[in-house]
Amino acid sequence: MTKILRRMARQLIKADEEGRRTHLAIMRLLTKVRDASNLLDVGCYQGLKTAAYAEFLRIPLDAVVGIEPQECYAIESRKKFKVYGVDIEKDFFPVPDESFDLVICNQVLEHLKNIFQPLGELDRVVKTGGYLLLGIPNLSGFYNRLLLLVGKQPLAIAINGPHIRGFAHSAFLEFLRLNPNFKMIGVDSANLYPLPYPLIEWLGGKFAGLSTFTFYLLKKQNHNTDSCAWKKIEAKDTCF
Repeated sequence: MTKILRRMARQLIKADEEGRRTHLAIMRLLTKVRDASNLLDVGCYQGLKTAAYAEFLRIPLDAVVGIEPQECYAIESRKKFKVYGVDIEKDFFPVPDESFDLVICNQVLEHLKNIFQPLGELDRVVKTGGYLLLGIPNLSGFYNRLLLLVGKQPLAIAINGPHIRGFAHSAFLEFLRLNPNFKMIGVDSANLYPLPYPLIEWLGGKFAGLSTFTFYLLKKQNHNTDSCAWKKIEAKDTCF
């Protein structure tokens, strides 16, 4: 009976379309990007979405670079464009300062203990006048709030899941605005669980604070690595 109810619930919310809905949110933000001639995707996975972003913006694949720490995925993405294998939490990105018009880092930060090193590198490699697009699972999404209300672990940071950090939309937005090098120019979102389709899709793009995934587009105003507030957060007792 439980399996039947779970299957019915998944059909009601069209759970198999979660990826499509999150992709559309990113594409909506990409319509705000102007004159991007190259692209860096940090955490590019197998490269399929990266190639789709490049095609949408008419960026040739020879102007696309990926960073992927897991070699099994990097092998696949290297069939499409240049990819570096980098320990995102510890290593500097092997590209010069201000190298890219657009840098994307989607669904990556929640997997990292040390987010400050890669955020500092993201700041460093975006050109002045270029764009940075970030995507995260929203810890304060409506479904996660319901779970906490009844004393359950939020799915955004499940104990047996791959996520080791949780970000609430409002707090993450405030954190991003600490960096004077960037200006926030767009916020989008997707998947307002557990609402049924089409509400999950329509409202998921309207209410970022309640949605399961949130996305942020920032434009770089000036290049000053010393003023990057993202990489200067004191970790205190956390051992990186």
